Amino acid sequence: MTAEKALGLRLREQRKKLLLTQDELAEKAGMSVQHVGDIERGQANPTFSCLCRLAEVMGISVAQFFQQNEEQNQDINAMRNVLTGFIKTAKKKHLEIFYTLYKGML
Repeated sequence: MTAEKALGLRLREQRKKLLLTQDELAEKAGMSVQHVGDIERGQANPTFSCLCRLAEVMGISVAQFFQQNEEQNQDINAMRNVLTGFIKTAKKKHLEIFYTLYKGML
């Protein structure tokens, strides 16, 4: 995932937590709805000034746009634990399938 896409997802997540529409956020931040949408889709590279305005409107720090939340880290760790457990106990046939999938992702 690109940095722009990750930033956009965090922006959208925070906006939805605040029950704001893109229109409302754009208006409060003094920018176009198109620009807010582009940022959320990872299709724009916002300036620092733009991020500061968005953060101010949402009552968060700019740094929060770049931090993974604890819940995401827990989900990732849970997935790793499940996969590690699977690998430790899998039969040869399943390991071969898993290895083929893994090689296909490289």
